[in-house]
Amino acid sequence: MFPFLARRRLLQAAAGGLCLGVPGKEGKAAAPSDWSLYKLRYVSSDGRVVDSGNGMQSHSEGQGYGMLFAQAFDDQDVFDRMFAWTERTLKRQGDALHAWHYLPNVTPHVPDTNNATDGDLLIALALVLAGRRWGRPELEASARDIYAALRKRVVVTVGRRAVLLPGLDGFAWPDHALVNASYYIMPSLMAAAELDDRSVWQNVIRDGMDLIRRGRFGRWNLPPDWMQVSPGIDMPAIARGRPARFSYDAVRVPLYLQWAGLLDPGLRADFQRYWNGWGGTMPAWVNLQTGERSPYDAPPGFYAVGIGAGLLDMPGTRSMAFPSMAQSPDYYSASLTLLASLVMDGLASDIVQRDGGMF
Repeated sequence: MFPFLARRRLLQAAAGGLCLGVPGKEGKAAAPSDWSLYKLRYVSSDGRVVDSGNGMQSHSEGQGYGMLFAQAFDDQDVFDRMFAWTERTLKRQGDALHAWHYLPNVTPHVPDTNNATDGDLLIALALVLAGRRWGRPELEASARDIYAALRKRVVVTVGRRAVLLPGLDGFAWPDHALVNASYYIMPSLMAAAELDDRSVWQNVIRDGMDLIRRGRFGRWNLPPDWMQVSPGIDMPAIARGRPARFSYDAVRVPLYLQWAGLLDPGLRADFQRYWNGWGGTMPAWVNLQTGERSPYDAPPGFYAVGIGAGLLDMPGTRSMAFPSMAQSPDYYSASLTLLASLVMDGLASDIVQRDGGMF
């Protein structure tokens, strides 16, 4: 139902995070040429970000990533086209959230109006950063609406915790809820705390960090793609009925934490041990219960995440170590590589600078 299902079929990595600033200075990993190549390959003339590795469909997640890139590279025209397509095509009736995907070859093109919380958080953060960069308060106002809708619709209480559901429907039952740690896009949650109900969002961040710290399993002590939380049970568990994997979703967690200044030494040490424990050929996934690894190696984006989050010890110079955009086989890998390069460049947003030490 959500993009994570398709990701299992793709040999690509995951990452997340973007910060305010104009990249491309000498010595930086991210350059304007990367954005130019990204636009050429994956952005249609009407502003749709095309998932070239998944039937040319589009996702709210992809629109959010694209909008974040556009503001970081000061490309207001493309940003406006992306936002206009997103609102025209994916905006749900009755709230400020967005349907999770668009299918170009079926009718209707948006057959499922359920949202994906990570997509909405990415879109909202892009709106905040763009509004401040270009002096456009109406963009920040749209972000406030998204954050308010998320607070009302996907923030729930499970036992003692404030939990961020991955979407409106299909993730909460009386005895447990499903959680995806990679949907906790911490810089966007910080923006929500600044612009919406501060107390609620601070609780979401604190309890999300608690889930990430406690919800680690297996030889590598890593979070699974999917975990479940239950009332009256303090420790989260690997979700029943889901692969017990550290994979295409959870691989983004350390980069989101690094970007927000929340990758503490204990978490960092386990991620570093994993990223450096394969002799140069990381797997695309590992099973946290059996230790099984994927029969294929990780794509370039995994290495980009490791370098961007300061986890992977690579020999040689920085430019040699970091994967190039040209190496990315499809939209998803390219998006994650560009995101990781921007995080590595240290382009810290004003949101993280102000709030990073409060959680």
